[in-house]
Amino acid sequence: MKRLVAAAVFLLALSAAASALTQEALDCSSLVSTSEGMVKGHADKQYAACAFQGLPYAAPPKGELRLKAPVPPPARAGVFDADSVGFACPQKESITSGGEARGFDEDCLTLNIWRPRKSGSFPVMLWIHGGGFKQGSGTYEMYDGANLAADRDVVVVTINYRLGALGFMALPELAAEDENHSTGNYGLLDQVRALAWVRDNIQGFGGDPGNVTIFGQSAGGISVCSLLVSPPARGLFHRAINMSGPCDMLHTLEEGYGYGRALAQRLGCEGPAALECLRQKPASAFLDDGGNLMLQGGPAFTPHIDGQVIPDWPLDLIRMGKYHHVPVMAGTVRDELRLYTMMFPGLGLWPRSMASSITRLLAGPNADEMLALYSYSEFRRPADQVIAIMTDAVFSSRAFEMAEGLAPQSPVYFYRFDWDDTRMPHKMGAFHGLDIPLVFGALQIDSRMFKMLADKKAVASGEPLSEQMMSYYTNFARDGDPNGPGLPEWPAYNKDTRPRMYLDNPPHSAPLTADELKRYNYFAARGMAEIMAGVIKKK
Repeated sequence: MKRLVAAAVFLLALSAAASALTQEALDCSSLVSTSEGMVKGHADKQYAACAFQGLPYAAPPKGELRLKAPVPPPARAGVFDADSVGFACPQKESITSGGEARGFDEDCLTLNIWRPRKSGSFPVMLWIHGGGFKQGSGTYEMYDGANLAADRDVVVVTINYRLGALGFMALPELAAEDENHSTGNYGLLDQVRALAWVRDNIQGFGGDPGNVTIFGQSAGGISVCSLLVSPPARGLFHRAINMSGPCDMLHTLEEGYGYGRALAQRLGCEGPAALECLRQKPASAFLDDGGNLMLQGGPAFTPHIDGQVIPDWPLDLIRMGKYHHVPVMAGTVRDELRLYTMMFPGLGLWPRSMASSITRLLAGPNADEMLALYSYSEFRRPADQVIAIMTDAVFSSRAFEMAEGLAPQSPVYFYRFDWDDTRMPHKMGAFHGLDIPLVFGALQIDSRMFKMLADKKAVASGEPLSEQMMSYYTNFARDGDPNGPGLPEWPAYNKDTRPRMYLDNPPHSAPLTADELKRYNYFAARGMAEIMAGVIKKK
């Protein structure tokens, strides 16, 4: 018997060793077959991951394909060497865009893949970048998926999608030529096409096409909301994570037609040949400098409720059960708007009268009702009250409303990110987007901008929370539940106790307070136009 046991142990050890050797021997440059042809990747220099960058998932939306739904890319005869990122979609260059892209071009519908450098079938996490639907790229250094893939055994995909007017211009003429009579959602349809490409090809990259999570922040979070209710996206994903994405920050077709006509007129494209004219203009003509209209408070070109790609307001559809019933994580950061207020002169010196005046300017006739929900004694400075009101109005109440609508129908995990150990915690707080590097395990990136925000002490403070958040997010991607060994319990949201997870050092959950509930319900009962009455009326 002892000999049999010894033999069994030996065989198990031999099997484990063989498995380890197989995993270590995975060659990142081995060819992978895709719908368009063979692809060769490369090994990540820092992590045990394989990277495939700049892969086309759609044909270049140029010429006759501009302002149309994306189509699959053409087949290739040779091997595609996926060793460098592609172009970023046309946008106005800024401090936050283009740094990790080849440049800007309409031939931008590409994606990037990171997989563990070992054999297996792994959950897929597809990232949708933010940037107000005006700027951004899936190639930002902060979105590098190598660490997440290598350390948590997931396949990470980041994508580009069309931006600004090129991605979201709506016109009746464009609707008339479309087989589904859809218009104004080309950037969102790009995301659907990327998901379809992943479904058809990700198995060759170690991904499980039956376990795909979409996650995105800001405009990416709004996109997640939109995809949750979008009929063309049905069956293409199985979990969803909305990070700081107000679900109702969309346009009606009537609004979209107004902005589209104004831009077409500015570009001199009117009459029977308007579409031909628009497709002959250089891409630069559609950017901010060339007429990308701006509202007082947001971009003119965002997704539209066109009745096809987005049938109705997402939160209404969620409440009615007309959405893809998948597990959802949804939340915000505590001080969404604080970073943007740093440019206001003398912010820290504002007296109460100034803070009240600013609130009245922003909220118009709703100001007294809003102010009555808050007390100056809660805040360090009067200006902090203004920031809190607008954060609750635009972000926190929207995430709350999403959780409320989903809870009776699907598993939903509600959170708020509170960590703020940056160089200037009182000035910047837990600001919009600060959670991204912790999710990706990217606190150590050698980025000039990030070093302006966080020193070595801040990075050391954030690393334990980053490890926990990476686990929460990848656990959720694996089976729809963020909980796992060694993690503080994250209860699913319910309408009885209304628990929220606070992502801080340490993470902890607590029910919403009576004051929070009163504020969120107040804002949730009002549309964005009513909340921002003082701003919207000036558009």
